[in-house]
Parts: sequence; structure tokens; C-alpha cells
Amino acid sequence: MKKLYIVGIGLLFGLAAIAFLLFIFHQKAVESIIFFPIDPTIQIKEADTSLHLLNEKDNDEYVVNWEVSSDTGKPVYLRQDISLLFADGRLKAVLSDWKDNSNELTQYATYSGEDSSHFVALTFHHGEIHHKDETITSTHRMSKDQLYVIDSSFSPLQSFKEDESEEQREWKDVLDKVTAQQLEYSWEKAVDFFDIPVQNYDLYSLEEIIDLQEKGLPGIDNARSKEVVGRLWEGLYKEYFLGIKTAAGTTIPPIDSSLPLILISKDYSHLLVLFETREGESVKLIQNLGIE
Repeated sequence: MKKLYIVGIGLLFGLAAIAFLLFIFHQKAVESIIFFPIDPTIQIKEADTSLHLLNEKDNDEYVVNWEVSSDTGKPVYLRQDISLLFADGRLKAVLSDWKDNSNELTQYATYSGEDSSHFVALTFHHGEIHHKDETITSTHRMSKDQLYVIDSSFSPLQSFKEDESEEQREWKDVLDKVTAQQLEYSWEKAVDFFDIPVQNYDLYSLEEIIDLQEKGLPGIDNARSKEVVGRLWEGLYKEYFLGIKTAAGTTIPPIDSSLPLILISKDYSHLLVLFETREGESVKLIQNLGIE
């Protein structure tokens, strides 16, 4: 009887260990966005990113509400959404969520700010579909939102998405100019540091990639364009969202790094991603596309 008890305890520990390992494996499996061929039958029907200012201020801070949602219409093997919140061209916060065998995802977060800023939230909505014949396909869609928050001692706290007055237009011009100058400096520094022949590439900010979603990238059809975008976000998730590998070999959080600049080779063989870390280090990522 004692031997059976010992065997039983050993079996329970063994099953628990297996369950734990399976859990860890599953956690690692979902900690990556993997591009698979685009599924022609399933699309992300609804995709939304929203920013708005909460009408409150405490300790000289205001609060921006950030919401992300998407729906494939019917459950798929894996749903995953990631979102990046930038203020004046610098990453300030990230959102991520995933679900097995689901169609819907909804996320909420808030961000506290102190000064006038231009906020931009960029989101990648992803679905992985497993078929009965063991093939795997994917679907994706992007969404974004922006918000200008004016926090000045000379006027009440206010926000807008599109300028509707002369005062808002002036603030927008100032914030846009400052952001553009800072981004151009960090991007040009990276181009010079890595000695990149920019004439061989088409250059887009990550925000502009989302703007091109409907008409696609120039020179290729919509299907190939979606493949380029899918592979881009696959790389961004692994090498930017989850942490940035520095030249010293360490991995640092992406917070306060610059908005990425995307360089797509004109022959669509590869793309480059350039950005600057919070410490001012230029980083280059390379993603092979294999598209002819």
C-alpha cells in the first residue's frame, strides 16, 4: 500500500510538471507574432484604436484614455493585438493582449502627461488560423488614432484631433514641427551611422505604413503588400516591442525610443527598420522579404 501511495504521489508530480511545461511553452508560443500566408476567407472586420482626454487633472497631470478593439467575426485559433503609444515621436507605453479560440479583443489603458503633446497610437491586429488539413494562415489589419493635448498656463486644458480654431492650428504647427525635427535628426543620424544608400529604398514612418493600408505599397499588388506589412510587424514585435538589443548585447525596454523609420528596398528583397533608443543609440533591424 505504501508503494502505491509513493507511485501515486510521483505520478501527480509528474503530471503537474508536464502541465507546467506545457503552460510555459504556450506562454512562449504566444509571445511572438508569426506571419503566415494571408487567409483569403477570414478578415478582421472591425479594428479600432481610440484616444481621448479625460476631463480631469491632478497634481499637474492630465490623463489620456487609450482603447483598442478588434473582431474577426468568428473565432480563430489565436487572436492578438499590440498597440504603441507615442508622444511627440517617442514611445511612451505599449498594450498587448491575446486569446485562444476567440474573435474579439478589447483593451483599455490610461497614460498620464504633464505638457502639451501630440499623441499617436499605432495598432497591429493579428489573427492566426489553423485548418483541418494542418495548414496555417493569418489575417491582419492596422488602425491608429491621434490626439493633441494642450496643457498651458494661459488657457484651460483642451484636446483635439483636427484643429478647428486659430489657436489650435498654431499649437498643432508648433508640436508637429518639434516632433518632425527630432525624428529627422534621429533618423538621419542612423542613416549616416550605418552608411545606408537611401536611394535604394522607399522611406516611410511606421505611421505612414498604416496610412497606406487601404491602397497598399506602391509597385506591388495588395496581397504582396499585406505580406510585407505582416513580416514588418513580425520583426517589430520581436525586436522592438518585446525589448531592444543594444550593441553591447543587453536588452532594454523600448520606452522613450523614437518612432521607427521603415526603409523598403525598391526590389522588395528586404526592409530596414531604423530608430533611436532612449540613450541615443542608433539601431538597425533587417527583415528579409523574399518577394519578387
